Amino acid sequence: MSGTESYPVGVASESGDQQWTPTTSRRGRDWLITLADHDGNSWAAEGPDLFEALRALRRTVDPLGIWLGVNGARRNAWASGMQRYMGEGRVVYLLTEGETGRPPQVSTLGSASLAEVGSVREQDEQYARWLSSRPATG
Repeated sequence: MSGTESYPVGVASESGDQQWTPTTSRRGRDWLITLADHDGNSWAAEGPDLFEALRALRRTVDPLGIWLGVNGARRNAWASGMQRYMGEGRVVYLLTEGETGRPPQVSTLGSASLAEVGSVREQDEQYARWLSSRPATG
């Protein structure tokens, strides 16, 4: 990717549900994601891949009550090491506890229902539950 890309998404905040447009760009190999509201406030975060940059941004806006309606913010979304390294975190798996096989993949910044998104902490907890629900191998 070169240049800046924009992704109109639904956002829930104190002022109600709105449509905001996060933008992404690159700094060398790192990803930069920026979010601006309609009042002139903006937040930015950087990460080694798009999923991690999004998680860094969410760590900043979660305490402010701002929820991004993107797949990468869904409670059950997670990017594997391969998705992060080879795909730069542009896609995530949607994990279902107890299911075997390869989970479905979706675009990290693709639109998601605000009812499906949560905090970074909730996402971490959901990932831990998914890991523990996997059948033992060996």
